[in-house]
Amino acid sequence: MDDDRTVREEVHIITEDGAIVDIEDGFVTGADVIDASESVVIPGLVDCHTHQYALGLRGAPIEASPRSFYEALTDIWWEVDVAFTERDAELTALGSCIEMLESGVTTFCDNFSGPNTIDGGLSGVAAGVGATPIRGTISFEATARDTVEDGMAGVGENRRFIREEEGQYEHVTGHYCLHTLFTNTPAIIDECVSSALEDDRPIQLHLSEGLVDVHDAIGEYGCRPVEALAELGLFDARVIGAHCVHVTPEELDVLAENDVGIAHNPYSNTNNAVGIADVESMRERDMTIGLGTDGWDPDLFETMRTAAGIHRLKDNDPSGFDPALALEWATIGSAAVLGMDDIIGSIEPGKRADFVTLDLGPTPVRPDSAPGYVVSAGSTAVVERTIREGQVVYDESDGVRGVTPADNNRITAGTRDLWERL
Repeated sequence: MDDDRTVREEVHIITEDGAIVDIEDGFVTGADVIDASESVVIPGLVDCHTHQYALGLRGAPIEASPRSFYEALTDIWWEVDVAFTERDAELTALGSCIEMLESGVTTFCDNFSGPNTIDGGLSGVAAGVGATPIRGTISFEATARDTVEDGMAGVGENRRFIREEEGQYEHVTGHYCLHTLFTNTPAIIDECVSSALEDDRPIQLHLSEGLVDVHDAIGEYGCRPVEALAELGLFDARVIGAHCVHVTPEELDVLAENDVGIAHNPYSNTNNAVGIADVESMRERDMTIGLGTDGWDPDLFETMRTAAGIHRLKDNDPSGFDPALALEWATIGSAAVLGMDDIIGSIEPGKRADFVTLDLGPTPVRPDSAPGYVVSAGSTAVVERTIREGQVVYDESDGVRGVTPADNNRITAGTRDLWERL
């Protein structure tokens, strides 16, 4: 995933102090060598938009049957997140990080929602993430769906973590998050922008994921969401727009002019039946695109395959989407969306030594078809190892480094307790 999208065979990668120093021809042996000579090696995967707390909803006894995206929010997500405690935040983050490492994700961007945990919720999330060797950036979703005061407090929780607690963690950082335009106010947006600029952090928000965002903006501001957000000054900060399904060409022009990174969530968009983002037009504008799971499934390979499938289906063209592009979005693309492409996302000297080794089975792997093969055949099941900064942090035999059966038992017990409160 370097600039030339090079595929190399029979090489060895030299790392030092967690960084890639060189890539040389031939295989080597030795006590300090990880032998992946029979494997396919790709950069560590990057999930640029997820919700770790969604782990607590998997299999939950919820009887709602939403018929629209807005009903999914009000009848499921907003009914569930009010039950979350700081302990739930910690355990769902821990469980999600374990699953991400098992599926080859070395870096992620998370957005937590829990209106009854505004003060201290990120402490729980950070504790769960910090108990594993993954690299993550976390935030609290600011929302005024209940009160404006809650929205302001959500911005404050992000500010508190970044300024007071982030330094306690080696590989957990914070960013800012606004849930959506329609669940916030101009004052909250202004407060978030000011704080993000002061702390030099990006703001992530769900942007035109469903039509409710569009309809509400027209009713409230007399224009579509992107124009409203531009007038409100959101793009004075660095912005990551998640979803961006219902955006017009004119809105894409504004997003492109403001270098807004796009977190594309095709697997989630199919589950929520909100539509298909116009990534073709985004690419025509040279916009930065990455892949997110939106908390639906930590297996980013499923999201890659969904991207290839829905964009071919949309154009009724089985050859209309190169699956290698999906791998690009899940690595260097997502890294660029997060502003981290100078350190992760590709295998080249100077980058952090983040890798995934894959066993794709007995079929030969050819350089010309390898990226597409990774997307079509990859899954959590074929991940042999996940390596972050030169250290094996997940091995299919030993599991995730530092995680014990007791940790999994705590997650199970915590989930049962959460479900009893639903």
